[in-house]
Amino acid sequence: MHHNQSGRGLPRQSLARRAAGWMKRYRRAFVLRALYGAAYGASTTAASLFLLWLHSRL
Repeated sequence: MHHNQSGRGLPRQSLARRAAGWMKRYRRAFVLRALYGAAYGASTTAASLFLLWLHSRL
């Protein structure tokens, strides 16, 4: 059984620092993905509404 308790307070701090750096690095990717998702949802919604409008006029 290995019990490495030399750095008990380190993991959470290093994890938080790593997560902060990771978020800073990937913020642009997250924003782009959110924008693409919103544009895709809006386009599909507009297309479905347009198709419904066309079917209602036929």
